[in-house]
Amino acid sequence: MKKINMRVVIVCLVVTFMLGIVIYMVRSSTFANYNPFAKETLFGTLRLDEDAYGNTVFDASSLKLKTILDKDSESSFGSVIYIPFYVGGSKDNDVDDAIYDIALQDLNVDCNLLSPYVKWKLKKNGKVISQGSLDYHFDTIKKGRLVLTNTQQDLIPYNEDKNKYDYFEFYLWLSDSCQEEDISLCTDNVYQNNLLNKKFSGKIEVELYGGEKKELDRNPSDELDISTCISS
Repeated sequence: MKKINMRVVIVCLVVTFMLGIVIYMVRSSTFANYNPFAKETLFGTLRLDEDAYGNTVFDASSLKLKTILDKDSESSFGSVIYIPFYVGGSKDNDVDDAIYDIALQDLNVDCNLLSPYVKWKLKKNGKVISQGSLDYHFDTIKKGRLVLTNTQQDLIPYNEDKNKYDYFEFYLWLSDSCQEEDISLCTDNVYQNNLLNKKFSGKIEVELYGGEKKELDRNPSDELDISTCISS
């Protein structure tokens, strides 16, 4: 009888231990959001303030990229993809401590544009928080997605004053291989005509999560995966 009771106790302890592991894993998991405006988590509703976020879709028809100096990326608006937007929570949220990533989504670019000369940067409240390029040596674009934030951000709760939210600015431009004002000083002669008049489109999307922050571990590659782009 004692042996039977001991077995019952052991089984109960094992079941309790396994249940504890499952609960911990669920609470520690993140909940990716590929619709920027709504996410149902296990613990409630998580949304963005749609009015503040606005439209962040872009395509090549809005401008024609031409090579510019990196220092002019914030002043050459006729040659730069520029998307300003605010990020804040919806008043319907019932989830505390929400976090998010900012990513390029539905990215559809000519293969030639997966280049170190197609650069981007992301500013938050006037400060550059991340920057890079579309080069596969920098980070692999998977299924049209490229994460911009190096660290997940805290979602600010709803506020009627949209200026209380975090203010982001995204820039994407074609960087001149010669960064000298005086072109005669350049020694780096790179043919860049193959980057002009190419097709590209995409959007900026906020991906909401419930869980603990994680640092981004980028996944650079040594060769181009043509499934991530469109051919010329």
